[in-house]
Amino acid sequence: MNRAFRTAVLSIVLATLTGSSFSQGAVDIGLYQNNGVLEVKVRPEADFSGIFSSLVFTIRWDAGSTADLGPIAQEGAAGQMISIQRSGTVREDGPFRYAVYAGFGMDAMSNNGISWEAGHEYTVATIPVTGKGEFELVNDAYTAERTNNANFYSALGGSDRTGIIYKGLAASEEDGSVLIQPNPSNGRFVFGFTNDAKGDVTVDVMNSLGQSVFNETVRDLEGSYRKEMDLTTQGAGAYYLKIKRGSNTSTHKIVVR
Repeated sequence: MNRAFRTAVLSIVLATLTGSSFSQGAVDIGLYQNNGVLEVKVRPEADFSGIFSSLVFTIRWDAGSTADLGPIAQEGAAGQMISIQRSGTVREDGPFRYAVYAGFGMDAMSNNGISWEAGHEYTVATIPVTGKGEFELVNDAYTAERTNNANFYSALGGSDRTGIIYKGLAASEEDGSVLIQPNPSNGRFVFGFTNDAKGDVTVDVMNSLGQSVFNETVRDLEGSYRKEMDLTTQGAGAYYLKIKRGSNTSTHKIVVR
């Protein structure tokens, strides 16, 4: 069998196995919160009904918060598209906890009567949450380490079709008392909140590496707290406002452009 013929045969086989995924666009991922349950959704750029072969994503949250993740679940079409499980135990690194999830599919979605439409969102898994805090889909220094291999990744028919994290942040419980304006900002913004019960309050602003760029503890605070911030010298990126009031800790994302 000559080389040209072998190449042609291989191309036909691969195209059959992938459900013509070579012509497909990327697959994006998003995270939502709905009544105490995180919903992991994917959003394809093009119509598709072949094999959703691989999915890897990582959820990060504040190690100092009371928030935690329950067991992942897949119902109906979600489990027929791809089977997803948590990879190992929850891992702690610096100020954050990480849960890595990986999924693999072997069967064409069309065999189960499933097809994607371009631009639509599809729930692939749900994860119950407890406590108070914010969860985020991330690609950061931890997930990028080769030993962790936990950056967002998506493949169709064995071909890399990794898109973007289009919605990364979801709170387990909304805290309406915290206000950040404007957000996103150019680095100059104001944040504030109300402490109803008199007590010590610790405020910390961290960069994406978990390094503190501002820290303050206010003793016996009762009432309003307001702070003007200027992070223009720190550079663009994601920052995190961590507020500890008594035994409760909440984390809020700040975007600097």
